[in-house]
Amino acid sequence: MKKIVIKYGLWGAAIVVGIPLLSSLIMGNGEESYSMGEIIGYSSMIVAMSLVYFAMRVYRDKENDGQINFGEGMKIGTLISVLGGVAFAVYNLVFVLWIDPEFGEKYFAYQEGLERGTDEFQQKFSAMMETGGFMYSTVGGTILMFMTVFLIGLVLSVISALIVKTKQVQPA
Repeated sequence: MKKIVIKYGLWGAAIVVGIPLLSSLIMGNGEESYSMGEIIGYSSMIVAMSLVYFAMRVYRDKENDGQINFGEGMKIGTLISVLGGVAFAVYNLVFVLWIDPEFGEKYFAYQEGLERGTDEFQQKFSAMMETGGFMYSTVGGTILMFMTVFLIGLVLSVISALIVKTKQVQPA
């Protein structure tokens, strides 16, 4: 099971980080790329975490004599989801610390339809940061990105475990 989790977890991590990174290199990091970046980012999360299904099938069919129960499937899926979530959290951390340190402000301005540097922007951004700007902080954004990938993976793990589980054979 360990080899399968590592193999599919690393593939998922490569997808969940590689596709947004490639997209960022092609489209840039400007505000004009945010809406397409969201679509690409969430799509890559779903594709990457869909690998839990294939990992469960490989485990069932090639390593466990055609048998897998719901718990084993969930263990595989959860571990792969953790690997993908950690990879995306690290990518997010690197992105907001070194690649685009002003991302939080720029993204807030984009969401609110405001121009950065104006009095209205400064007032709204300051008020948001004082009252609930945790997700725009480095730590908050990193945790949010981990949880997003992990929860998508967890949902897909439940669905996949229900699909691939086998009925327990009762001894005669």
